[in-house]
Amino acid sequence: MAPTKADTIKYSSLIVLVLQNCSLVLFMRYAMTKDRPHFLKTITVFFGEIFKFSVSLILACLEEKSLVKGLKRIYHEFFVNWKGTLKVLVPAAIYTIQNYLLYVAVDNLPAATYMVTYQLKILTTAAFTVLVLHRRLSIQQWIALLVLFAGVVVVQYDQKMSNEREKMAANALANSSTTLAPTTLAPTTESLLNSTSNSTSTLVPKLGRTENSILGFIAVLVACVLSGFAGIYFEKILKGSNVSIWIRNIQLAFPSIFFAFLFASITDRKTLYQNTEENPLSPASVWINMLTGFDWAVWVTVAVNAFGGLVVAVVIKYADNILKAFATSLAIVLNCIAAYFLFNFRPSILFLVGASGVIAAVFAYSMYPYRPSHQAIPTDAPKDTEMQPLESNTDEKADEKA
Repeated sequence: MAPTKADTIKYSSLIVLVLQNCSLVLFMRYAMTKDRPHFLKTITVFFGEIFKFSVSLILACLEEKSLVKGLKRIYHEFFVNWKGTLKVLVPAAIYTIQNYLLYVAVDNLPAATYMVTYQLKILTTAAFTVLVLHRRLSIQQWIALLVLFAGVVVVQYDQKMSNEREKMAANALANSSTTLAPTTLAPTTESLLNSTSNSTSTLVPKLGRTENSILGFIAVLVACVLSGFAGIYFEKILKGSNVSIWIRNIQLAFPSIFFAFLFASITDRKTLYQNTEENPLSPASVWINMLTGFDWAVWVTVAVNAFGGLVVAVVIKYADNILKAFATSLAIVLNCIAAYFLFNFRPSILFLVGASGVIAAVFAYSMYPYRPSHQAIPTDAPKDTEMQPLESNTDEKADEKA
């Protein structure tokens, strides 16, 4: 049987989503290394929403095959069907906060550890699937969720042990620097840093760079909860109407632009609204402050992140959140391979055990969905009886449910 157009779009979008998730973490990690210019994470979220809005606007007009028809359709969905627009305000605000938390998490966790820990969103998505969509999970899926949680705990424990080893190495360096001559300090520093290279760190932090693994884990945990709720909420909106997916993305991105700028104005107001004699406060100075530290790596990160949001929308429309999480987990393997060559990543045994448990759990969760244990057994319809109209009516109801 030849694959349908919907199947082609579904699996193509899943493959693109895997590549996008892998490359996004690597670019985010590189953009926030210590020797690079500092930039405002909240502003990257702001520009990302502008990117999604612009691309969705173009795709919506292309879908209508006319700029005028596309704009009329957007106007109709925004202002005539304004109740649908109001529904999207909830996930718009949630996604804005979630995108900021992901930057905080990547800044405080190694890339591979972040990728594994972020798979907790499968657990939160499953919880909201049961609570909001009233779907049931199989016993195998519940067991898979427990294995998933255990795998993340193992990876986080390994990260904690890695941080303690790095602190011990830093303390040893500080103590030795008071007794060793400058000529002997350099090789001692190199040997102590190399002693921790087999930990789960994607790259041993440079001297002067501090990572707070607890803050990173909290940021990932909150982002997972927000991702699970917003994903299920958005899926319910998409599948509960016949509105174009690109128009829904416009409805989602447009308020997110204002939410992101408001969030940036509150979180980074001192940097964003600097007022000095040399640089008095003005729209031009605010714009300059917004673009501080933005170079090619930051812009690529913004574009890849925004592009992923569009791909996720396609996956939710043609697949579901389970397949989306399944595709995202496959990016763990690619991410670890890339980190091995780019960031000198050397996974420990604990990390491999935890990551393998997470990947196996995601596979099991996707392969064993819930199936009703009791299904109606078809029977031959009686001929020339009074029950014939009743069976016809039952078939019509079944068709309506389908």
